[in-house]
Amino acid sequence: MSDLILENDINYSKWFFAEWYDILNSVVEHKVIPHRLATASKCTGDILEIGAGTGANIDFIVNADSFTAVEPDIYMRRKLLKQCSGKNFDIDILDCYGENLNIPDNSFDSVFTTLVLCMVDDVEKVVSESYRVLKPGGKFYFYEHVVSTQYFGNFIQKSLNPFWKWGTTGCNLNRDIKRIITSSQFSDFDIKEFSLKFPLGVSIPNIVGYAVK
Repeated sequence: MSDLILENDINYSKWFFAEWYDILNSVVEHKVIPHRLATASKCTGDILEIGAGTGANIDFIVNADSFTAVEPDIYMRRKLLKQCSGKNFDIDILDCYGENLNIPDNSFDSVFTTLVLCMVDDVEKVVSESYRVLKPGGKFYFYEHVVSTQYFGNFIQKSLNPFWKWGTTGCNLNRDIKRIITSSQFSDFDIKEFSLKFPLGVSIPNIVGYAVK
């Protein structure tokens, strides 16, 4: 019985988060748009997005021959389906996880994530799968918030992480995503580091860039 209640609670939390995600995201979207342009808009050819969410990046995809979106959350996926309607390129939406893509090797020219690697169970596996499904010479684009290299910032992230993760149904504040990407099979990295600044002195370290297979 307790497992059933827990499962229902998780589903309700995910539904609530999906329903409010776009509204909550609108508060910071003006800060995020330049980084969508540096990732989604740079993708070309056959494109894969891992963790497409409600479809916030769809309108930034401008050079696609085909677009495949991976989104395992049913509540996010329902919104994603609506967002994808009426586009002038082929779209396929997959119900699977980034750690285990049901996709053949060497399938895509571009793979990208935006604010997703904080949410997945296994960042290393998602990066590895991105490499596997890219064609030789293909690019993995990413925009992610990362762990702070400053002692105080790192301490705050670690302290807040359990509460933040619960409130966002899975987002981790303190993952060393840059290290994981640069330690992977990819080569020829182009990564920019910066901080998004918010009121009350809050500053969140981010990275944006790409890696080549």
